[in-house]
Amino acid sequence: MFLTSGGFEGTEVKLSDIPVTKEQVTFKGVLELLVQSVWKYLKFPAIGILLAGAVSGLFQLAAPRLLQQIVDGLTHGTLSLSHGSLLAGLIGLFALIAAFFFVVAEKLSFYIATQVEDIWRYTALLKFYNLPLKWHDRHDSGEVGAKIDRGGGAIYEVIYEIFGQNLIVLFITLFFVIGYTLWAYPLFALIFIVPIPVYILVTKIISTRVVKAQIIINRLDHSASRTFYDGVGNLRYVKTFGKEKEETQAYADIWSKYHTLEYKQQKDRTLQSLLQKIIETLMRAVLLVVGIIAVKNHTLSIGELVLLISYQQLSFSPLEKLTSVFTRLGRVTKRASRLFDLAAETDALADVPDAVSLPLLYKEIRFENVHFEYSKRLHTMHDVSVCFKKGTTTAIVGRSGAGKTTLALLLLRFYDPDKGRITWDDIDLRSAQRASLRKRTALILQDTTLFNRTIAQNISYSNPHAGKKEVERAAKLAHAHEFITQLPKGYRSIVGERGVRLSGGQRQRIAIARSLMSNPDLLVMDEATSHLDSETELAIKEAIQYLHGKHTQVIIAHRLSTVKHADNIILMDKGRVLAQGNHKELLKHPMYKRLCNLQLQK
Repeated sequence: MFLTSGGFEGTEVKLSDIPVTKEQVTFKGVLELLVQSVWKYLKFPAIGILLAGAVSGLFQLAAPRLLQQIVDGLTHGTLSLSHGSLLAGLIGLFALIAAFFFVVAEKLSFYIATQVEDIWRYTALLKFYNLPLKWHDRHDSGEVGAKIDRGGGAIYEVIYEIFGQNLIVLFITLFFVIGYTLWAYPLFALIFIVPIPVYILVTKIISTRVVKAQIIINRLDHSASRTFYDGVGNLRYVKTFGKEKEETQAYADIWSKYHTLEYKQQKDRTLQSLLQKIIETLMRAVLLVVGIIAVKNHTLSIGELVLLISYQQLSFSPLEKLTSVFTRLGRVTKRASRLFDLAAETDALADVPDAVSLPLLYKEIRFENVHFEYSKRLHTMHDVSVCFKKGTTTAIVGRSGAGKTTLALLLLRFYDPDKGRITWDDIDLRSAQRASLRKRTALILQDTTLFNRTIAQNISYSNPHAGKKEVERAAKLAHAHEFITQLPKGYRSIVGERGVRLSGGQRQRIAIARSLMSNPDLLVMDEATSHLDSETELAIKEAIQYLHGKHTQVIIAHRLSTVKHADNIILMDKGRVLAQGNHKELLKHPMYKRLCNLQLQK
């Protein structure tokens, strides 16, 4: 197929509607969010785990009872071969049934873990895409991508540690064991219960130390990722200045500190394991001594002692598992919290409750006394009032830093003005549905980038169902068709990461074709011809003339030759509008005349 992406069409993206606040992003809060997610979105599989755990626990509890009967029958000489064979067969059958439901619980756990991971991974990714540019200006996209990737994996680990390691099944079995021994052997039940608080205390004390160290380790891990992505993202400059070894060394230094802390953690874990083994050994010895005394006093049979020893082993299993799980949870929950931290970010440009869908532009887009600043120290727009009439071509010119690109980004509502308003046929853009605005507008940036996909997929990005003729028409209009057809694979050519396999001019023409495919009401070009040679620039000027009257065009221009025939030219400097009018009228303004003299006179 001409435009196939190789994906699975029709796959529904599952998103979470559970609200997350910054205050919830703690160890306890993350666990609560995950349990809430499991219960809300995967209630029936979770109930299935509980039922499978109950069945597995009951059959694990029943098998030692049959073993007790065999031992007591052999001791008293009352066990026949047929009865003994039957009991042995039942023990094997019960073990298989318990193992089967154990596996069922584990498979359900795997399903739950992957589903919850996906739900939050997609939720965080959508939040990342939806957050306003003001947020993105303060964050590194590679870093955030790593947080989503690692956070999603951490969510899977947390869920699977709780459910997938069958901790729930083991604790259900422990509950049955304690309940039965309390009823049948109250004295021995105390021997089973005593290790539980001791285990928990040891686990809490040492695991707290491990988790504190893990916080530092996570920071180092974060720093390593940032160093890595910063280096590989600037690969050409690393090579240009011969810094391959220095970048590798900087990365290695962080990992060296990381491993030093890991070794200390391992010592703590070894100590924890040793203390737990001591507790287990002591309690086993206590059980044997008390059991032997009871057998000698004829208050307990040998078979019952075997039963209690088996039950004690069952009671130790979840405690051992709890120790390792708690330690690992401290490690991975912090990584998961970074994803939830992203999910808790506030989307300052989110649609208001009664947001309206923008209709086709009928009259004009208007800036009314707009003031905007990126920060308190960086003032960008001051009391700007301009109008963009439907079907006209408006050029915005001025020196670097004049505020031209900021005006364009405000026009497309990538930012909201701090004061004043921007209207689309008298509809304030802040009261419009963001999705409807995106359908009505298109942007071509100076430093254009492409997706690492085919040329056809890049052109049809705004309209993936477009046919071959539509794609080629847009390419021809952007004067890209000729060079595309000369490539070995034509429109099926993969352009490489960020379009690196194409020249700057070729990328720009593909970007123009991509924007034209969306058939926007408003087309904004931000220095769109800056990377084009003179011949291609002339072709783009012809395309602009062709689009005149069909689209409302706003062109931020450094080359005045591109826009001197615009219907209206806005001259900006230091965030203010100095003058506006057509080319002839603006020649009366000294700054515009000076810009023209620098560029146009030969």
